[in-house]
Amino acid sequence: MILLVLAAVSFDGFMETPVWAAISDTFASMMARDAADPDFHVAMRTMGLVTALLLFLAIYGIFCRLIAWCGRPSGSRDEGLSAQRIAGLFVFTLVPIAIAYEVAHYFSFMAMAGQYFIALVSDPLGQGWDLFGTANRFIRPGLVDARLVWYVSLSAIVTGHVAALYLAHLLSLREFADRRAAMRSQWPMLALMVGYTMLSLWIIAQPIVTSRFS
Repeated sequence: MILLVLAAVSFDGFMETPVWAAISDTFASMMARDAADPDFHVAMRTMGLVTALLLFLAIYGIFCRLIAWCGRPSGSRDEGLSAQRIAGLFVFTLVPIAIAYEVAHYFSFMAMAGQYFIALVSDPLGQGWDLFGTANRFIRPGLVDARLVWYVSLSAIVTGHVAALYLAHLLSLREFADRRAAMRSQWPMLALMVGYTMLSLWIIAQPIVTSRFS
């Protein structure tokens, strides 16, 4: 479930980039379809989401095997933790990243839509009430600009990844046989987090391409 959330949010952001627009247009040309066709649009998004999930699962599985291999005790016949056990344990360390991505992805929407709450709290049932004197309050479109969204997204992503690494470090110290094995086991996780952070920052740095059907 956690990997599904990460794959879905990452792919949702990727769909707003020029790269996805180019991929969609390329497939439309290859299949002699109109890129603006709603059915083709839905098919592309579905295929992209499934591909993203499978890719996340495959990459996570590979890195769990690397963690198991790096965490084997030196000079011992003990195999250490299995990749399956590591996958089950370390997936929970990805929760901070999932939360961070939700914040980064939906911050601008919540900042705008959340302003409606101020008016709705005075008239929750749509009966023309003005319980707190805020029923006629208008939203401020300029409250959130691109710079603020960028800084909030950047801070959320970096904080989420740092928190995930810290939790993975604590879990490694608890689960692996000795401290050296625990430290070695973190090399693949560190590489994965650095790569994922770079991908995430690249996505939010891309110019947004408005979907034809958004």
